[in-house]
Amino acid sequence: MGGDRHPFSGGDVNSLEKQARKSIWHRLWRWFKPDWLFVLLLTASIAGLVIGGLKAEVSQFVPPPLFPKLALLMGAMVTLLAIATLGAKLDRKHLDDYMFQMVANGAVIGVITTIFVNILWEIGSDILPPITNDDLIAVMIGSWSLGYFFYRWRGLNS
Repeated sequence: MGGDRHPFSGGDVNSLEKQARKSIWHRLWRWFKPDWLFVLLLTASIAGLVIGGLKAEVSQFVPPPLFPKLALLMGAMVTLLAIATLGAKLDRKHLDDYMFQMVANGAVIGVITTIFVNILWEIGSDILPPITNDDLIAVMIGSWSLGYFFYRWRGLNS
């Protein structure tokens, strides 16, 4: 098949590889490395739990009227859902399937773990110290990071 020419497209293999490497998204992702991102997130999660545990007093919250609160929550949820969907679309488009599956599976584990921790704390609210929103966010970030590393070490089929 003569030289560096691609057998099907007739194009130069080296120029095709150079075009693939020129993508800003790929260059940033290679530089940033998902492993380092999740190490940073796990560290931030642990620090958040420690700092949150040092707060001695839980302030009383006076809830706003129900209808404006629901409207605000629904608007924020739909807006942020659209942004997250576009971000996931970019990830799927520019990352390989294996990496995307590890990140997505880790996120599912993070959400499920956070829900279970919240349920556990509600059930044991008489004997457990109060859990704050910051605690739940730290649990979600930490469990997402650990879920990612579980799939990173064991593979997607484990």
